[in-house]
Amino acid sequence: IKLNESVDWWLQNKLITVTPETKVLRAMQLMTDNRIRHIPVIKDKGMVGMVSIGDVVRAVVTEHREELNHA
Repeated sequence: IKLNESVDWWLQNKLITVTPETKVLRAMQLMTDNRIRHIPVIKDKGMVGMVSIGDVVRAVVTEHREELNHA
C-alpha cells in the first residue's frame, strides 16, 4: 500500500459490533476469532462506546484476582 492511496484498502465487508448486554467472554471471543483489538458498542442504531482488548483483559484479571494473588 502507498501513503497516497485511500484507506478503503483496509475496509472489510462485515462490521463486527456488540451491544451493551454482550457478555465479556463473547466480546473476547469475537476479538480473538476476528483478530481485532476494538469493537464498537451499538444501541438503537447508534454507537454508545468502544470496547478494547485491554478492557476485556482487565475484566478477566479482575474476576480472577484472588486466584492470581495465590498463584
